[in-house]
Amino acid sequence: MFAAPGFFWLLRHELRVLWRGSILVRTHRYVLLPALIVGGVFQGIGLLVARLIARHPVAENIMLLAANINLAFLFVLMFSRAMMASTDVIYARGDADFLLASPIPPNRVLAVRMLGVAASIGAPWLLLAGVLANGLALQGQVWALAVYPMLAGEALIVAALAFALVVALVGRIGPMAARRAGHSLALSTAVGIFILGQAPRFVPRPELAAFWAGVLPGPGGGGLAYFFARGLLGQPGALLGGLACAALVFLLVWVFLAGPFARGAISAASYRPGGRAMAQQARFQGGAFSVLLARNRRLLARFPGLATQIVYRSLTLVPVAAILLGKVALGLAVTVPLLVFLAGQLGLFFISVLAAMDDMPQLTQAAPVAPALVPRAAFAASAQASLLVVILPVLAVLARAPALGAVLLPCLAGVLACNLVLGRRCPIPLSRAAFGKSQTGTLLGLVLGVSVSSVWALLSWLLAAPNPLLVAGLQ
Repeated sequence: MFAAPGFFWLLRHELRVLWRGSILVRTHRYVLLPALIVGGVFQGIGLLVARLIARHPVAENIMLLAANINLAFLFVLMFSRAMMASTDVIYARGDADFLLASPIPPNRVLAVRMLGVAASIGAPWLLLAGVLANGLALQGQVWALAVYPMLAGEALIVAALAFALVVALVGRIGPMAARRAGHSLALSTAVGIFILGQAPRFVPRPELAAFWAGVLPGPGGGGLAYFFARGLLGQPGALLGGLACAALVFLLVWVFLAGPFARGAISAASYRPGGRAMAQQARFQGGAFSVLLARNRRLLARFPGLATQIVYRSLTLVPVAAILLGKVALGLAVTVPLLVFLAGQLGLFFISVLAAMDDMPQLTQAAPVAPALVPRAAFAASAQASLLVVILPVLAVLARAPALGAVLLPCLAGVLACNLVLGRRCPIPLSRAAFGKSQTGTLLGLVLGVSVSSVWALLSWLLAAPNPLLVAGLQ
C-alpha cells in the first residue's frame, strides 16, 4: 500500500501537492511566522471564550439549534469550495489523463483526489473550531472535542457530493462553467448569511422571535433534523452514527463514480472554451495607450467569476443604500468611509486580476512602446472598473450632501492610487485565471490592501465627521 503507486503513496503526494499550492506555503517567506503568531492569539481568545461559556452555561435546546445552524452553513460553504477544488484537482492540473492512462486503477485515483479535497476544505474550519474546542476541553468539557471527527465527517460527505456533481456537470457544460457554478454558490451563501444578519433591521422583533422559537428542538432532542447536531455536541450514539453516515456516502460515491470519473477526466483534458469570431477580428486604433487599455479591459471581462467576485466585494453598498433610503438612522457622513474602503478594495482586486490574467508579460515588454505605458494602462483600466461600480452611490451621496464631496472625492482618488500601486507590486491571491496557469499573488498583498483601505476610510471618516462618535443614535 505504501509502495509506488500504492494508495497511501498516492495520498501522500496528493496532500503534498495541495500543501505546496496553499497560500501559506507560496508566501511562507512573508506570512508563515505571522500566521503562527495569529494562530496562538486565536487559541488564547478561544481559551477566554471557553472560560466565559463554562461560567454561563447555555440551555441544551439552544446549543442544539446553534450546532444545527453552524453545520448547515458550513455544509454550503464547504460545498461551494469543494466544487471549485474538485474542478481544479481533476482538470486544472493536467495530470488526470496521464494517471488514468497508467495501470493505476481509476477508483484509486478518485479516492485519493476526494480525500485530498476533503482535507483541503475541512482543515480551515477544523482549525477555527478547534481553538474553541480545545479551550472547552481544558475547562473540563471534553465533549467539545467531538467537533474534530464531526467536521471531518462532514468534509467527507461534502467532497463526495461535490465530486459527483462536478463530474456530471463537466460532461454537459465543461469545466469552466462548472467552476463558475461553484463561485455562484459561494456568492449566494455569503449574500444569504449577510441578509440573515440584517434581518433584525427589517423583520419585527415579535415575528423574528416566533420564528426562532418555532425551530428550537423539542424535549426529544429535535428528532432526525438534529441528529448531526447531537453528534457535534458529543453524544456518543449520534457521533458514531454521523461518522458511519459520512463513510457510507463517501464509499457509495467512490464505487459508482469511478467509471464516469475516468471517462469524464480524459474527455475533458482536451476541452477548450469556444471562441468568438468578433473577438478574434478586433481592431484597435488611437495609439499604443488605447491598445493597451482595450487589452486590459478585455482581460478583466474574461476573468472567470468576475461578476460574482464584484458582487461579493460590494456588500458594503447595502448599508450605503440603507442610509440613503433612510432605513438606518445614521448620518450621510457614514457613507463616506464605506465608499472609500470599497473603492480601495475594488482597485486592488482589478489590478490583481490583470496580474493573474497576463499570460505573456514578456511580449508586452518587447513591444515598441514606452515601458511606462504598460503600468499606466493597467492603472487606468483598474481605476475605470472600480469607479464604474461605485459611481452611482457616489453621485447619490453628492446629490444629497454636496459638502461631502470635498472629502469623498480626494479620498477616493488617494485610496485608488495607493492600492493600485500596491496591487501592481504585490497582487492578492486569486483563483486560477485559466486551467494550467499557476496562481499569482500573496497573502501579504491582501493584508496590506485591507490595511491601506482601512486607513483611508478612517481618515475620510474623521474629515467628514469631526466628531465621529456623535452620529445619529449615539448622541
